[in-house]
Amino acid sequence: MNGRLPVAVVALALVVAGLAGRVAVRTLQTARHGDARDFAILYTGAHLYRAGTSFYDPGMDHAKGVNESAALVAEAARLGTLHAHEGFVHIHAFSYPPLAVLPFVPFTALSWRHAVEVWLALSVVLLVAAFLWITRAARLGAAATLTTAALFLTWEPLENSLGLGQINQLVLALLALFVWSLASGRAVLGGAALGVATALRFHPALFIGWLAWRGKWRAFAAACLTAVACTALATAAVGWAATVEYVTQVAPQYGYGRVSGQLGNLSLTGWIVATGHGLSPSVPLGAWRTVGVVASVAALAAAIVALRPPGPIAPARLVPELSFIALVLLLITPNTTINHLVFALLPLAVLVDATLRDGSIVRAAWLALAIVLIGAIDDYYQHPGLAIGVPVLLAGIKTYGLAILTALTLTLLPRRPAEAT
Repeated sequence: MNGRLPVAVVALALVVAGLAGRVAVRTLQTARHGDARDFAILYTGAHLYRAGTSFYDPGMDHAKGVNESAALVAEAARLGTLHAHEGFVHIHAFSYPPLAVLPFVPFTALSWRHAVEVWLALSVVLLVAAFLWITRAARLGAAATLTTAALFLTWEPLENSLGLGQINQLVLALLALFVWSLASGRAVLGGAALGVATALRFHPALFIGWLAWRGKWRAFAAACLTAVACTALATAAVGWAATVEYVTQVAPQYGYGRVSGQLGNLSLTGWIVATGHGLSPSVPLGAWRTVGVVASVAALAAAIVALRPPGPIAPARLVPELSFIALVLLLITPNTTINHLVFALLPLAVLVDATLRDGSIVRAAWLALAIVLIGAIDDYYQHPGLAIGVPVLLAGIKTYGLAILTALTLTLLPRRPAEAT
């Protein structure tokens, strides 16, 4: 090479630079003019928290998006965070655990538009940090790093999450820190990062179960203690009443398919509810929800079987196994939407690296199909025309993509996970 970088790496770097510039421009446009709907409820909720008022809306009609909390609507109208959507004006429901409101209290010192600008700038920093931690944990080469970056920058999940001002950027950074810390021998740091992520959004608790399965007790203890401490802090801060309101009224609403057809829910449960209801609308939704829950439990059991036996594993298996767990999490979570698929960054990076290393045409073809299904096709799958009849099968394309990624990641795991001698 005469000391020069390979032509392919230089070409990829130029492509990544162009895509990064495009994402930066779109993010600036969102910061200046976008409604940042998910950040709007975090920002409004933080104002309500400061005023000593409940920021939850347990009576919200999720099928129509109509708010029932008068205090929430009044505060959103005052702040300018209400937005028009399909003929009505509303604000998204605060669906996160109580801890999630605390990081956004400092934003209340800013006006709404300035708060959006600061949060999106911080989101970009969090995404860059998450990407760096993941590439270091997976030990990607230059070509794999640039290829993953290019794919991630073009993915609809990233654009959707940034456009909504989602909290996912923070959770993704914490999970990436967890993976890198574990891979580099910083068990306590990794456990603490996972504990905070779990307190912000309960779903990462599956990784805590994995730590126990693999006997990583220092990280397990740090994760459990951190999650409990953060939850206790949040309970003390927001009050017992708000915590009970979340546990008994808000959280259960996101534990099953809520709306007819469940279009937009990309989890296994969501796919079964949407597909079952579309093909057999006479069957009650509750029956399809039950089938979905049973299928999710079965998928979790199958994942446990695939990872047997429990106990220590070889270091080379650590990151691929965590990638597999991340995809299983997205499939079995009751409510997975497009913006949650940013958490597929880790398995995407691992699969890209493995494909470039072994040059497998078959794996490359399947990976390309999954990339197209998840990241290149817009959210047309929520079109009402796909809610009934055979066309409903097209509504599950991103779930199919997740299933493909899960199967591909499973092929990267050696048959014997025992610790290397």
